[in-house]
Amino acid sequence: MLLSKAQGRAVVDLTTAETLGTLAACTVAPSPSRIAGLRLKTRGRGHHALLWEDVQSFGPDAVSIEEADRIRDEKEMDTGDHAHAVHDPVGKAVLTETGFEMGTVMDVEFDEQSGRVSRLLTGDEQIPGDDLIGVGRYAVVVTGPR
Repeated sequence: MLLSKAQGRAVVDLTTAETLGTLAACTVAPSPSRIAGLRLKTRGRGHHALLWEDVQSFGPDAVSIEEADRIRDEKEMDTGDHAHAVHDPVGKAVLTETGFEMGTVMDVEFDEQSGRVSRLLTGDEQIPGDDLIGVGRYAVVVTGPR
C-alpha cells in the first residue's frame, strides 16, 4: 500500500465507533524498516500520533484502534521515539551513507498488515526498505548504491 493512497483514511475507536481523526502521515524506524507510527489530523489544536502496535487493523476504508487513549500528543513525545514527527520521511532528502544524494522521498510503500516498509519512492528511485539506515530532521539515510 502507498501512504499517499491511505492518507485521509478515518481512524476509528472500536469501542465507541467514533471517528477520532484521519491519517495524515507516517513515521518509520529502521532495522527492520517498518512503520513506527501514524500521524493524525484531529479536531482541535496540536498534532497527534498513534503507535503502529496500537493499530488493531488497517482496512481499506478505516484504521481501527481499541481505545481513543492510545492516541498521543506529539508535544509529549521524545524526538528519540520513532513515532515522533521527526521520523516522517516524506519530503526529506535521501542520502546514502557515503553522502550521495538520491532525491527526495515522495511516498512510502508498506504492508498494511505488518507495517513493514517495502520501498521508499523518490521521483526517480525505488529504494528497498531494507536499505533504510535512519530518518532524521533533515534527511533519510540509506545504504549506498550497490
